[in-house]
Amino acid sequence: MMRPFTKLPKFSAILFISGLILLLSGIVLASPAQAQDSQDQSPLHPVFPMLDAEGKNVLESGSPVSTLKTCGACHDTAFIAADSAHSDGALIAFGADGSKIASPTEDLEDLGWKPGAVEMNCFLCHTASPDNSSRLVAIKTGDFGWANTATLVGSGIVTAAEGKYTWNPAAFDPQGNLLPAFVTIQDPRSENCGLCHGIAHTNPQIPLTLGTLDGTLDLSRYNTLTTGQVVSPQKIAQSGVNLADKNTLDRSWDVHAERVLVCVDCHYSLNNPVYYQELATDRPEHLDFDPRRIDFGEYLKRPLHQFARGEANAATDSSAAFTNTMRRCETCHDAASTHTWLPYEGRHEAALACESCHIPRLYAPALQNVDWTVIKPDGSARLIYRGVEGDGYVLDANTLITGFEPVLLPRQNRDGSHVLAPFNLITIWNWVAGAPPQPVTLTQLRSAYLEGEHYHPEVLAVFDANSDQSLSDQELVIDNDAKKALITQRLESLGLVNPHIVGETQAFSINHNVTRGEWVIKECRTCHGNDSKVTAAMVISPQNPGGVQPTFIGGAGALLQGTNWLNRGETLFLQPNIKAPEVNVYVFGHDAVVWIDLLGMLAFMGTLAGVFGHSTLRYLAARKRAKTHGAQERMYLYTVYERFWHWLQTAVILGLLFTGLVIHRPGFFTLFDFHFIVLTHNILALILVINAALAAFYHLVSGEIRQFLPEPRGFFNDAIKQAKFYLRGIFKGDPHPFEKKPGRKMNPLQQITYLMILNVLLPAQVITGALMWGAQHFPDATERLGGLPLLAPLHTLVAWMFAAFIVGHVYLTTTGHEPLTNIKAMMFGWEDVEKTGSEPELKAPIGD
Repeated sequence: MMRPFTKLPKFSAILFISGLILLLSGIVLASPAQAQDSQDQSPLHPVFPMLDAEGKNVLESGSPVSTLKTCGACHDTAFIAADSAHSDGALIAFGADGSKIASPTEDLEDLGWKPGAVEMNCFLCHTASPDNSSRLVAIKTGDFGWANTATLVGSGIVTAAEGKYTWNPAAFDPQGNLLPAFVTIQDPRSENCGLCHGIAHTNPQIPLTLGTLDGTLDLSRYNTLTTGQVVSPQKIAQSGVNLADKNTLDRSWDVHAERVLVCVDCHYSLNNPVYYQELATDRPEHLDFDPRRIDFGEYLKRPLHQFARGEANAATDSSAAFTNTMRRCETCHDAASTHTWLPYEGRHEAALACESCHIPRLYAPALQNVDWTVIKPDGSARLIYRGVEGDGYVLDANTLITGFEPVLLPRQNRDGSHVLAPFNLITIWNWVAGAPPQPVTLTQLRSAYLEGEHYHPEVLAVFDANSDQSLSDQELVIDNDAKKALITQRLESLGLVNPHIVGETQAFSINHNVTRGEWVIKECRTCHGNDSKVTAAMVISPQNPGGVQPTFIGGAGALLQGTNWLNRGETLFLQPNIKAPEVNVYVFGHDAVVWIDLLGMLAFMGTLAGVFGHSTLRYLAARKRAKTHGAQERMYLYTVYERFWHWLQTAVILGLLFTGLVIHRPGFFTLFDFHFIVLTHNILALILVINAALAAFYHLVSGEIRQFLPEPRGFFNDAIKQAKFYLRGIFKGDPHPFEKKPGRKMNPLQQITYLMILNVLLPAQVITGALMWGAQHFPDATERLGGLPLLAPLHTLVAWMFAAFIVGHVYLTTTGHEPLTNIKAMMFGWEDVEKTGSEPELKAPIGD
């Protein structure tokens, strides 16, 4: 018989529940560590021995590991190394001091240095926690053979002490293979790529910083240094960066990293069967899709280490043959479905790279100038950064970062088209000498500037403006003839021929730090205004060393033709020129042909002046004579449809003129939403076309079209007679020379005016407007007829003519026997028509 359930004492129950909570907490807290261990350990890769260059196990030889031998047991490392831009870590492009060699086409031995041999480093990209710092130390000390081994320091496989490396036997099994726990082979993660390419931070829980333990900023990684790009899913406001207004930046550094994409998702191996795409130029015409792929086994044996990429400089990049092999934004994203708010979405996409709006600002510093015309006592160049507070000379943990906006330059796409895309511009100045000119070496610069570890007295005498026996960043610049002459003379004394300063400005493409939502550019006036982003200039340098203006050498597909140099005081700017033939972009609200506007304003103001003068003379003449009018007859002149058509057309034209003016000069009408105005303008244009078409049908069917057609016989005499009335008779109180009646409502001058309006101006305005609208829907037709740079100014000129016509037309409606007679007739249909030739009835003079 079971004992009845008895309740636990209160204290025991509390103790039991507390123990259960502690047990569950321990399980939860232990799970991340277990997950991390399982994540670091490769779940698929088999164990393998570590072999040296002779093919011996490193445990036996104690020699450095050879990746070609170790990985080559299963993978075709000879193929991988021969077909990879990463096989030597790009060391062949660098000199002994770590600076880039001027041209990779030069004979390296002639430059006084021959690179050491470094094997392809598989561990750097394919292990979870490579020690890049130890690797770099080994390379800098010339210990090239141990560089790859140094990458494994900290993994437990090898230890380093006093420059010596010792293999850990505990990491290997009795057969000499690595134990499974030490096999951490993996696909490259963003952190692996970031070791060389830029700052990559993937843990959103640890605040991102740009600094290192010594308090200086670590911008040695190429992409961050040259562009300010940082790859991280973390919110900028939660980072540890000393950034101005950081608390307001509730966005991630990069939306793709935030969406858990890693570098190799876009920059994949070009023969990876998952991503492989045959180029359209290589695919047979009868195939839209080729399903054939290489086998995974073959791919794993011979993975091509040329990765999908964007633009490259064929003159300086060994992998330029693989340029534009990467998927672009539009191949993953459907812009049409998400940009329904954007007028002319297709037109924007054809003229702008996605990055132009989705990377409006960079929030890390980037290089602006590298000045090798002077050197510091430690032999380094004078650097200036953009995106920081102050003059840009100082960049450390205390520097307040402000960020910067990239410049938009024309970039050539794979298909030959051009778009405006964001770039950072870096200008490098060097001393060159000889024929052909070659950069002056660092050793020669040291001899010209330094005496031991300090500046030469002659240099201090000329450069030291405040006589404090040291040179500040502001003083260390060749900004006058005396400084230039001194260094020229000292270089010549070293045997250099014709030493002189040259400068080169290179563009670096910005493709990361993409954002979304409220952080992208959505305000139309950012581009469609006087201060348009598309022509915003970028600072090149606060001073030009030696007064030398640099040459723009392009880079990353940026075009030289779309640039202008501007000097504002001592500061040099580079401004995009969107009117260059290769670009030739017309931006509504920003671009305007000056002479078109002047001509249009002249016509409009001339009409206003004529109206003012004529009306003043009429008023003065009327005061001097008695008011008269002949016998009148009430007639029904305008049908309901004619009146409806007329007033609708009037309202639409006035609306089009106003909205068109806002589009043309949005800077003067900041109260109006540009998007709404564009939409309204298009709707009004459609109403105008429909109303004009219906009116044409009505006038043709009813025969009223004859009202607009002057009789050839006697037309010129009648026109002269009407002109004389406006110029003279109207001031005397003479009756109109032509009697208005239902069959003839217009005088000869009205007929010829309307003939021009309906057959020239209106069609020209409709056709140019339709073609401008069609720049999105049928761009080829628009381009064949001159494109927006021709059509938009013509459209503007016709609009000015319409505005002038309306002023004159409204004024001439006041020339009836009463000022409002004609307007009332168009409102109600009936008009008291003055009979031509009847005796005038006298009334008291005006004012009596």
